[in-house]
Amino acid sequence: MAAINTLVTQTVLYATVYTLAALGIVVAGRAGIFNIFGEGILVTAASTGLIVAHLTQSWFLGFATGGLVGAAIGLGYMVIHETYKINQFLLGVVFFILGTGLSDLIYKLAVGVAIMPPIAPPTPVVGGGALKAIPLLGGFLHQSVIVYFMYAVTAGSWWFLYKTKVGLETRAIGEDPKAADVMGINVILRRYLATITGSVFIGVAGAFLAIVVIKTYSSGLAGGRGFMAIGIAIFASWRPQRALFGGLLFAAVEVLSFTLQIAAKNVPYQLFLMLPFLAVLAIMMLFRKRIEFPASVGKPYSRE
Repeated sequence: MAAINTLVTQTVLYATVYTLAALGIVVAGRAGIFNIFGEGILVTAASTGLIVAHLTQSWFLGFATGGLVGAAIGLGYMVIHETYKINQFLLGVVFFILGTGLSDLIYKLAVGVAIMPPIAPPTPVVGGGALKAIPLLGGFLHQSVIVYFMYAVTAGSWWFLYKTKVGLETRAIGEDPKAADVMGINVILRRYLATITGSVFIGVAGAFLAIVVIKTYSSGLAGGRGFMAIGIAIFASWRPQRALFGGLLFAAVEVLSFTLQIAAKNVPYQLFLMLPFLAVLAIMMLFRKRIEFPASVGKPYSRE
């Protein structure tokens, strides 16, 4: 049972990255913005968050930095998109490339060439004692405080989108921004707020990846998880609660791939690294008829 709890703990750990990143995409998508540059936010927030956490020896400042970096990138994206009405997907590719290069540049400027890479300070863990010993459930409860932040953000996003007037209006923007504008809703402001908020979630996910999961930074550490988060958001039909389920599902596949790498030493490990991406393709094919999109996601809006 202890081995099962360990597997569950590892699954939840990786699911936190996937779920927060997917939630960021879901929140922005509900306002009509298709965030495909999450991978760029992940690596940039990972780099800056790890550096700040290491220099200050404060895990909180590291995560705060990751969130602020995400917000800054989301704001920059929206300013360019709303000002010049550039295609969301083309602009997203540019921001992905920019984030990938910027993350390595910041790390190189801050750390230089070091024999020992900077190590992140420990993040508080809660749910120990008797809770840790509970079969299966202990793996969900004995976790970093940021995992509990992910639980709270998932529940909060669902409540906001489905139980509040502002959330209903945000969803209306994602379906028909012109109709929402006629009703007196400030469409542009809501799209800004949704994208920036979602980018904060992705930034925290990037900081979590570097500070808690890997505990340091290396080039390309996101490993495509930002793009997989897009698949999770689509699989979830842009619903926060389903994003959590999707995050757990794909994290379980990733943890399984690690286990198989150890067990099957004669098989090229690259084969197992492909499993999470193959899982995304399989899920997309199996559920293609049940997937729903906000009607205006990915489309620019202008009052003119």
